[in-house]
Amino acid sequence: MSVRRSYHHGDLRRALVLAARELLVERGPEGVSLRGAVAKVGASTAAPYRHFRDKDALLVAVALEGHAELHACLRGCGAGTVTALGHTYLGFALENPALYRLMAGAGICDRGAHPELGEAHRETCAVLADRVREQHDPGGFAVTLWCLLHGLATLVIDGHVARGSAIAETERSLAFLVDAAG
Repeated sequence: MSVRRSYHHGDLRRALVLAARELLVERGPEGVSLRGAVAKVGASTAAPYRHFRDKDALLVAVALEGHAELHACLRGCGAGTVTALGHTYLGFALENPALYRLMAGAGICDRGAHPELGEAHRETCAVLADRVREQHDPGGFAVTLWCLLHGLATLVIDGHVARGSAIAETERSLAFLVDAAG
């Protein structure tokens, strides 16, 4: 006679998010699946549906976690200068390229079904605006700064700008932006 043991993971939601982050780094957004995350944590195939309705919901949870980490980096940036913020933003993106891409929506099929992701993007821009408020108009300048940083990060991640020259390109681009806004 076999004895069936009940399975209890503890914080399954958190474990699934961590497993999805591992899969994201290993395989990119397309390689993340609920089944793959479940296999990593050893839960039943039905278990994740108590926490995530589908793959998109899991990916959004990971992306939101990434936004929270980027916010913390930007808030913790020692100086509120545009250059320091640029280095911090670009550093986060280059240290976490798969997560950064996911935060921008890569691999999420129906972004419209997840307004919290759009809100996280707006909050990222707001953090940039808050950090440069004393130096520049936080309205248009913050969005322009965000566009520049996102574009540069994407160009480096995609290999169009050499990673070794990313710092110099960041400083040159930010100096040009600050001069233009001046």
